[in-house]
Amino acid sequence: MRSGPPASVLFLSVACALVALILVRPDVGGAMPPFAKATGQACSHCHISPFGGGPLTPSGEAFREALQSATPPVDPLLLVTPGQRILHAAAYLIHILFGVGWVGIFLYLFLPAALRHRDFPSPPRGYLRQMWYGAAVVIVAGPFLAYMKVLFIPGLLTSRFGLLLVLKILAVLCLLATTVFITWYIVPYAGRRYRQLSKEIDGGRPVELTTGDLSLFTGRGKRKALAAADGVIYDLTGRNLWRHGIHPGGHHAGQDLSDSFRDAPHGPDVLERVPRAGRLLGGRGEKSNVTRWYYRAIYLGTAACLVILAVVALWRL
Repeated sequence: MRSGPPASVLFLSVACALVALILVRPDVGGAMPPFAKATGQACSHCHISPFGGGPLTPSGEAFREALQSATPPVDPLLLVTPGQRILHAAAYLIHILFGVGWVGIFLYLFLPAALRHRDFPSPPRGYLRQMWYGAAVVIVAGPFLAYMKVLFIPGLLTSRFGLLLVLKILAVLCLLATTVFITWYIVPYAGRRYRQLSKEIDGGRPVELTTGDLSLFTGRGKRKALAAADGVIYDLTGRNLWRHGIHPGGHHAGQDLSDSFRDAPHGPDVLERVPRAGRLLGGRGEKSNVTRWYYRAIYLGTAACLVILAVVALWRL
């Protein structure tokens, strides 16, 4: 039984919420940073909001009417056609929706697991697909949006906006690198390691596992369910109270449950009826090199996500 809604449902919920926010916000007056640059006025000169966007002031209405009937010497780059606006808005919406899904995997799944020192070297395929859907859309839509910005804003790269854009692009590339590392190194390694250890367990050989190895045996899908207590690893596969790797009370297979077993309502004698699969190396503090690199990738990807969010926030200042 699932412990929570699937990733697709969570992603769809976030996407619907973002669409709703965009649809109910006030109509944008079509403001662009070059308007302020060309007129020498602050955004609040033409917009009621000091941050720009939204309803226009009387001065803004007059400026918009002037643009609609503009002839040289007004800079033609300030004139944005309706088709360009629609195309830019559609690309921006798709960029945001899938970007949220990509960034959300790191901020709401990988990072909390790492902070709780829970090894998670083999993410479910649904999360991997969500990451790559987001990455693919951002990689395709991002350059298009950057091109539109360069087209609309002369001298973009020398402006504050342009410098922040370059910083965001670097952060996206860093996030892409960590996604590639997790997908093409960590996940294949975890699959090979699981098959190797599972074969040893089926052969009746006691195994010695690190906490990273143990976390591969979650009981989800067709995987075995293992758990450790006081340095001993127990095979919980196929037991009624451990279906899908979850025990009543919220305990999960693939973890060191020493503290949980001590606080359980039943005595330690219940473990005597469970087959032993081996022992846990070095207790809960022992981690493999792959697990350490996995943590580093998570922290690097999370830092890139925070830089991206900071850039978006600074654009509004």
